[in-house]
Amino acid sequence: MTFKQGFYEFKQLLSLMKPYRKWYFIGLVGNSLTNASITILLSFVVHYLLNFAVDGEVQGLYQAIYLVSGTFLALSLISPLCSYMYKRCVRLAIANVRVRLFGHIVNLSYEKVEKRHSGDLVSRMTNDVKTLEQAYTVHIRSIILEVSLFFGSLVIMLALDWRFGVMAVLLGLASAWVNSHFAKKMRQTSEELQGRMSGFTERLSDLLSGLQTVKLFGLRTKVGGLCNDASEDINRISIQQGRHMGLQDMYNFVIEFITLGGVLVAGLILVSQKQMELGVLGQIVQLQGGISAVFLQLGAAVSLLQNSLAGLARIREILDESKEEEHFPALKQKGPQAGLIGPEAAALSAREPKGSHSDVETVSSGHAIEQVSAALELHDITFGYQPDRPTLQRLNLIVPEGQVTALVGPSGGGKSTVMKLLLGFYPPDEGVLRVRGRSAGELRLDEVRDLMAYVPQEATLFHGTVADNIRFGSPDATDEEVEAAAKTAYASDFIAELPEGYDTIVGERGANLSGGQRQRLAIARALLKNAPILLLDEATSALDSESEYEVQQGLNELMKDRTTLVIAHRLSTIERADTICVLADGELKEQGTHDQLLAKDGHYAKLYELQFRKHPEEQTA
Repeated sequence: MTFKQGFYEFKQLLSLMKPYRKWYFIGLVGNSLTNASITILLSFVVHYLLNFAVDGEVQGLYQAIYLVSGTFLALSLISPLCSYMYKRCVRLAIANVRVRLFGHIVNLSYEKVEKRHSGDLVSRMTNDVKTLEQAYTVHIRSIILEVSLFFGSLVIMLALDWRFGVMAVLLGLASAWVNSHFAKKMRQTSEELQGRMSGFTERLSDLLSGLQTVKLFGLRTKVGGLCNDASEDINRISIQQGRHMGLQDMYNFVIEFITLGGVLVAGLILVSQKQMELGVLGQIVQLQGGISAVFLQLGAAVSLLQNSLAGLARIREILDESKEEEHFPALKQKGPQAGLIGPEAAALSAREPKGSHSDVETVSSGHAIEQVSAALELHDITFGYQPDRPTLQRLNLIVPEGQVTALVGPSGGGKSTVMKLLLGFYPPDEGVLRVRGRSAGELRLDEVRDLMAYVPQEATLFHGTVADNIRFGSPDATDEEVEAAAKTAYASDFIAELPEGYDTIVGERGANLSGGQRQRLAIARALLKNAPILLLDEATSALDSESEYEVQQGLNELMKDRTTLVIAHRLSTIERADTICVLADGELKEQGTHDQLLAKDGHYAKLYELQFRKHPEEQTA
């Protein structure tokens, strides 16, 4: 690490203290100076007492007593005040860093967060922020304290005898060379240690979130072994770091011993030749011991600061990530439809025939042509999580306003990817996406998401009460509105049976509730949001028959008078959909009503036959 790089990183460290920097440094410098003055003033006490012991000067004894008493009174008033001042600033700054880091993580795009392990992000919020706090409270303070002590002692030594002052300067240069040599190694091991601690947090997070699976399959030894391996890596690097610090201390001790021995020998020679008072020699030895300790402590502080700077680099890595765009994500790359996202799409839309995209022709039971506006449109959409493996290929899909459109097909066909694109989690590679006739590129993300309510396959609940989790759909909703949404979602009965009703704690991820109960709370949340467009991602596929029936009743209420796009695993749940679209290999293979698709005897008919051959009881249901 070069001096320029170190200075830049130190500036970054101080930038996070910016709102409190003035009072932080006033308190820190005040605390450091008061503590450094103790060693310096004690050298004068040694000087006076030795002169009293040799010459019997009572005045020297009085001077020592006055100096000790005055120092004690001054420090007992100033030091606690300064200590409180800078520590308070540190607490406020660290709280700001946590809030800022959390807010930034929340505002990252879904694509970026999905590529990171949650344990890694947790580690940055905890371990790395903790190392940052140590930099402010311990390491920077130690550096200022030792530098103040060095220069204060050096000035006094030069005043007493310039030869010993020069020797102190040489000691400083030798220690500085040793410490700079070890600083680079400490930075490397610190960065590796922070990364390994992040890996350990990831393993621990996996273990806790999958504890049921671990116990069920007897994976305690294997998963525990992975945690142990991560812990062994931390121990190995920590030992390596300790070895570097031990070698660093050894070199500093050697320099200190040689210098202190030289001072004693030279000083005693001068005293024996009546060229120096014994009190002066005692004061020089006291100051020299302080200077030697300075470089031992300063070297350790600089080395440990590397650990904090490594943590800072990991925090800055997250803070430097670009936030999710306010507008709906545009294309990843230029393609044949690249100009159709944004204002150009609006211009093109205005030139298109009225029935081409904004309106959809549907056939009613009386065979009359009826114009129905489109709520969602995907035109020639191509998208892939990896550049060379497209998940969707030139997909054309229209979801008419006020109707139920179902997506079915084999796993990996792109159904859930369609949902992610509609919610703005990923930008398409090519194509046009419209929401209610407007190009998505013209809309803000919050505008699009406000229009949509989403019920996933596994409901996400947060640690809190039942009412809190329902109220996420509308934070300002009254208790009456929350209860009404729960009743419509067929959740009020089981909520009434809970120990504290709506005030019952659901546990982490809703651990205290069954799958069907969690799903009905998710439906109540979506009902409370009251969005015109509903996205259902296999909302009943993971439930048993009884729970599925209850959840389906809630979904039926939720779907009333709403545009609905539903991903269905069980085809029996979408037989009455207005349009069924079959996706396979990222392409739209078929679309039509249930009866029309069965009559075609194509992909849908094969899926239907295969499913009911495996589950004949669903025909009766």
